[in-house]
Amino acid sequence: MTKRDIRRGVVRRGLLALAVWWLWMPLAALLVWVVKHAVFGGFGQQDQSYVLLIEQELFPHGGPLDATPLFWVWVAVGLLGTVWVVAYVAEESGAGFRGWRVRLALAAVLLAVAGSLVRAGTGMWDDDKDAGRFYAAATVLDVPAGGTAVPRSVLPVTEHTRKGDGGRCDLVGTADVPACVKTEPMPDFDFEARTASYAAASKALTDSAGLTSGVHLMGHSLHYLPDASQGGGVWTALLDGSGEQPMEGVAVWDGRSNTVATCAFRGGHAFDRAFSGTGATSLRNLLAERFPDLVYSEQDIWGYCDGPDPRTALPVVVISVARQIGWKQRTVLEPAGVLVLRGSIDGKPDMTYRKEVAPGELPGAVYPASVVRAQIHEVQWLGGRGAKDDRGFGYAHTSASTNAGNPGEFLLRSKADGHLYYVTPLVPRESSSQLVVAFAVLRADRTGGGLNDLHVYVRGDDAPSVNLDVLASRMVSYMAQQTAITISAGQGGALQEIVPFGRDMWRGFVDFNGQTQDYVDLSGDATVKPNLVSLSGSITAPGGQPSRAPAPATPSPTPTAQAPAPAGGCGGDPAQLTTGQLAACVAELSRALQGRVQESATARP
Repeated sequence: MTKRDIRRGVVRRGLLALAVWWLWMPLAALLVWVVKHAVFGGFGQQDQSYVLLIEQELFPHGGPLDATPLFWVWVAVGLLGTVWVVAYVAEESGAGFRGWRVRLALAAVLLAVAGSLVRAGTGMWDDDKDAGRFYAAATVLDVPAGGTAVPRSVLPVTEHTRKGDGGRCDLVGTADVPACVKTEPMPDFDFEARTASYAAASKALTDSAGLTSGVHLMGHSLHYLPDASQGGGVWTALLDGSGEQPMEGVAVWDGRSNTVATCAFRGGHAFDRAFSGTGATSLRNLLAERFPDLVYSEQDIWGYCDGPDPRTALPVVVISVARQIGWKQRTVLEPAGVLVLRGSIDGKPDMTYRKEVAPGELPGAVYPASVVRAQIHEVQWLGGRGAKDDRGFGYAHTSASTNAGNPGEFLLRSKADGHLYYVTPLVPRESSSQLVVAFAVLRADRTGGGLNDLHVYVRGDDAPSVNLDVLASRMVSYMAQQTAITISAGQGGALQEIVPFGRDMWRGFVDFNGQTQDYVDLSGDATVKPNLVSLSGSITAPGGQPSRAPAPATPSPTPTAQAPAPAGGCGGDPAQLTTGQLAACVAELSRALQGRVQESATARP
């Protein structure tokens, strides 16, 4: 065998080793895709999740252009293996490393290795910042114009700014992440207050909904639909099926009564799929097959009854969807409209995709709450990496025990403009403080055309301090004074949730045995007299005797004035008393009679 033959054999073995080294991973990935796409062709989630994973981890833009750091790490490893193969061929063929071709090849490969590692390193360094850059472009920090100074919680941004356009932004940050600062206090939205807590709604709908075996309340679909009338909102949730049992319909609770209404899929509006269904009943697989580029989170699924009477109304399922798009060397989620699902005569879901939704077209949130939470999280980047890492800039959801199960993204309707907003109280990031230093507010009733602006309204340092734990203590104390009932606050306690509404007004829900019986309204600065409202007559502690209820009051941000004492006393002629005086006398008589009954009961042997 000649030297030429030996060299040819060595080169062939080297090329084969290079092919195996470079191609085994792509071929394995392709084989996995073929199995998921062909063998499991009826399971759309398999196909969709795999394609989205490849885009997320390797090719955000569909190819090597602006690929992820992981891809460049793979290239660097492949090139290092190429160096070993070249060295092997040079050694075994007898050419050595003295020839210029071998040296040039090694130099080129080593240079490519260095370039790949640099590309991977810069990508990994900027990966989280790039997410901040994407969402920061739709974020506005609203700082109050009055007061003694710029709020300390926003100083890491405002210390390094230049003049803005005076329209959307009065100041623009100088860090490499876009920051927009507007000199404007939080407007008086005067939100409609809710009449029941999230926990009570979950309890009521779970216990009272569903007439078919295999049907369960889809917990993450619990959604509050604010109504245009005061206190007219309702809670809804999907009655989802499981296994081969399809979805039953939508459950509705008004937050006051003990009854839950249901609009069901039936007759000419049947529905043969379920989110928790299996095989041909799986709604998730069907959605993934029909809309492979749309994604959603559990909290972005909700439903409503299309009609005045839920018993005869048509159930509708709404999914606020997002699209995974390439951004820099990574992927991000961008709102992409809604999917509206209805029943049909043959039971096949009638699915409509709407890229844009205008305010008022649907009764609930059409902007994904999961994207809102991502936007709030990325506020920490507005001052750049140094402000985030070294000074802990940013805002976070409160960790107060009363709101542990529902800390933010409250869907509220503004009385001022009638629009729906996500409203979230925020505390300083990386701090033990539970002082509410800002509110995140974002329009929830419109979607389409990219991100909605997230306004972070920063409270001034001289503003009255608001601490949810302190508010809870004040609410507990006030209820004890008014009813002689001592309640506990926090997760598992009677005071379950504190939600903002109006200007510096807060409502705490008092839940007994899983039902909201009362609520307490008070102002953060203690300038407004608290308002205690019983939703079901006398206030009763668990296992206790009824206690005196507060004077009748309408659920309003500010309590009505108490009726004056009767001029002639309650012993006078009832015909001479006003309606308010007569009501006060009746309430006083009832309390006195109740006290005597309790005393006589206690005195018995």
